[in-house]
Amino acid sequence: MSSDTPETGTETTAMLAAVGITVTPEGKERARRRLRAARERWTPELDAAVREQLGLHHQTAA
Repeated sequence: MSSDTPETGTETTAMLAAVGITVTPEGKERARRRLRAARERWTPELDAAVREQLGLHHQTAA
């Protein structure tokens, strides 16, 4: 992941608005909290299990 903070600029907001999705500051903060929580739950063991399930266990991360 390239950044801890998702892109929430005007381009993204406009793109979502074009399909009827309203972006609010509260929604952005809620999304950031959920992403932080998911990152905190991600462990090397979980990563290995997912890679095994996907058949990627012999490859290294890029």
